[in-house]
Parts: sequence; C-alpha cells; structure tokens
Amino acid sequence: MRLVPLPSQQQLYDHSPRWLQRILVNAEAVRREWFRRHGDYRRLVAEHNPAWYFRPRSDQEEWQLHRLNHLLAEVRRRVPFYRDTLPDRPLTSLADLTSLPMLSKEQVRRNPLALVAPDLNRRTLWPRKTSGSTGTPLTFYLDREATRYNQAVADAVLESLDCQFGQPRARFSGAYVTPYTRTQPPFWVWIDLYRQLQCSAYHLAPAYYPHYLQALRDHAVVYGTGYPTSWHLLATYILESGDRPPALRAIITDSEGISLEQQAVVEQAFGCPVVQTYGTGEVGQIAWQCEHHRYHVLSRAAIAEVVDEQGNPVAPGETGQIVVTSFASSGTPFIRYQTGDLATLAADDCPCGRHSPSWLAIEGRIDDRIKTPDGRWIGRLSHVTKPGVGIKESQIAQVAHDRIVIRVVPASDFVPASMEAVIEAARRYLGPTMHIDWELVERLPRTRAGKLRHVVREIEV
Repeated sequence: MRLVPLPSQQQLYDHSPRWLQRILVNAEAVRREWFRRHGDYRRLVAEHNPAWYFRPRSDQEEWQLHRLNHLLAEVRRRVPFYRDTLPDRPLTSLADLTSLPMLSKEQVRRNPLALVAPDLNRRTLWPRKTSGSTGTPLTFYLDREATRYNQAVADAVLESLDCQFGQPRARFSGAYVTPYTRTQPPFWVWIDLYRQLQCSAYHLAPAYYPHYLQALRDHAVVYGTGYPTSWHLLATYILESGDRPPALRAIITDSEGISLEQQAVVEQAFGCPVVQTYGTGEVGQIAWQCEHHRYHVLSRAAIAEVVDEQGNPVAPGETGQIVVTSFASSGTPFIRYQTGDLATLAADDCPCGRHSPSWLAIEGRIDDRIKTPDGRWIGRLSHVTKPGVGIKESQIAQVAHDRIVIRVVPASDFVPASMEAVIEAARRYLGPTMHIDWELVERLPRTRAGKLRHVVREIEV
C-alpha cells in the first residue's frame, strides 16, 4: 500500500480558509513571543532609553568596556569555540578589540552549533536561516536571552518615535502571506497578538496599490515597518494618483535601504517621518537614522567597528566593513562578526547631539530590483536561495524582461538537485511568466567598494 505524504505546513496554510489561516498565523506568533518578549523584557526596553545616546562619548565607551569584559569572560568560560582565542584577562580599552579574531560568515556556516554554549537546553534555541545581503546561505542559533535582548532594542527604538508595540501597525516584508498565484486581494493577514497587518511585499502591482492603502486605512494602523522599497512604491502611487494615505506617526524601515531621495518621497506622500534602521538577523538592530539622516550606532546594544581588510579601524570619512560585537548573550555570542556590509564613518559629531559613533551612509544595501512582466517591482530576493545546499555565494540577475538567471558560486558540498527548490521559491514570487534559470560561476563581480550586489538588473526598463 502506498502511503500518501502529509501536507506541508505551507500547503496546509495555502488550502485553508481565511479564518483558519488567521488562527495558524496567530499560533506561530505565540511561539515566537515565547522567545521574544518574556522575563524581564520590559526592564531591557527601559535600559535602552534613547536619552542614553546623548551622554558623552567617554561615558558610553567606559560602560561598553565594562560590559565587553564581562561578556568576554563569560563566553570564554561557556563556549569552547572561543576558549583559546579570547584573552584570559580584561581588555584595557576598546582599541584592544583589534587583537581579537574576527568571525566570518563562513565559520558560522561550517558549524553553527560550535558557537552555542553546551550548557544551553537545545529546545530553547531558535534556529534561524538567512541568506543575508551577500546571498550566502547561513544557519545560526539564538538563545532566548539573545532573542529577548534584540527585541527589546528594536522596541525601544519604536517607543522613542511614539510607536509602541501593541498599537496597530502595518508591516511589508518577505513573510509568506498568500500564494503568488492569487490574483485578487487580500494580500495581507491580520496578526491579532501583534495587532499587525502583515502585508505581502510580492503582490505590489499597480492594480493593487489602492487595495493595500484601503486595507491600511480599514485597520487604522498608526505606524509602518518593513521594506522601504514597498513603502516607496505606495508613496509614488499616492503622489501620482492623489489617493489618500493612512494617518501614520512614522515609518521605520529595515532589511534593505533606499536613497535619501526615495526616503523624501515616502515622507512627502505619507506626511510622516521615515527612519531607516540597520541590523542583521544574527545580531539584531545595530544603528538607526537621526533627523540629520546619519546612522547612529546603538552603542548600548553592541560595539560596531568600521574596519579595513586587515580588521583595523578606518579613518573618519573612509568606508570599511561593519564588524559587530553584540552584548545580547554569552550563550550564543557574536564577537567581531563580519556582517559583509559597508559603512562610511563620520568625521565629526552629529548636529543632533547624540554622541554614539555615527555613519554618513551604509553602502551596498540598495540592491537593484527585478521588474516582472506584469509590472511589479521585486526587491530583497536573497531569501529565495535558502533551500539551496552548498551555495557559497549567489546573485540574481535580470537578463531580459521575462528572464532571470540565478548565478551560483558552489561550495564543496554543493548539491545541484537542491536548486529545484530555489527555482520554485523564486517562481513563487516572480510568477509564471518569468523564465528562471541557474548557472554555476567561479566568482561574482563586486562593486567598486568591494560589495556583492545580490540582485542586479542588466536590462533597461
């Protein structure tokens, strides 16, 4: 007798009525909250009072050094991976950080559990997978302490903008909301636990813009988060059509960047400030924009260096790689972690009065977007390579109006058959009219700044 395989979670979700989909989404939200907001979460939010960043730089660095030495001692004791590489005595200054080895994505990819303290209960770990801005698949683990800490930092930033968790909000992201084949609204789902309208960023075609805006008004959202490119598409439509935007207090973006010119368009259309943030799934939120459009490092959450290829600090005004040491947890630590992203270090204090280190710009975060034959602009596609096994690097290139090629630099454990799942993931977002192929390459081109662009458009549109 042939056994019929059980449906996957996604298949179950896709074939469920809307009311059951809402239950399933809220059940997942409950699971995530067990990691994110528990224990002394509110105390952590209070500790990240944004007024702290107006304190003198010397006070901030003194606190960081004390916190860093405590972290290093705990990590050296708990995590065998670091036992022979971290010093057995306190550092005397933050400048001594350069004596510690940097942690690469490749090291994490090879053995993510090596970075986990053996004394942790494996059931309390949250396995995460991200391809990151470089398109390199990466699995890592965070314990509850790290997840709670990172969430508290992000929520503290929201509260500083009068946007508290629990108020109705709208989020555009790559979270799976509805199949691509769906051609009629809704392209969103309401998450009761978060009071969040989770919107699909992949159904944003011109014909649907008014429906999205109506959904935002119907749910009375008071602030927005997520992909800035999605908010920019809606903003352009509002200015061109005269459609009425929802009344928002602020839009706080993440996961990708837009230019200051595009940011100004969103602010004009929605009539509220737009704050771009920078962070990674591994270490959480790292920096956020002030009113002068500088990115201020959240120095109470992490130490963020901007370094050259040898790991030494760049001079003010120069561009280098962002390397982060997170204070979140000694159980799943990230010490001098190479994010693969680039920033330009500011040469002077910011006029806003904050004294944490600031960056003039974050380089390499504004990927090209793919334009589908039906007129949708799709960006931030790096996650479609997650199902691939043994992908060292990847790049998605639009080589014709109806064709993309996924270029893959294989690692030693590359499995060609896994690319079928990658193609299927890409097709789910790009649609049946887009031809999708893949090819192996020895290397991928970099920008002048040495950054790999994961999504490139090689045609005129």
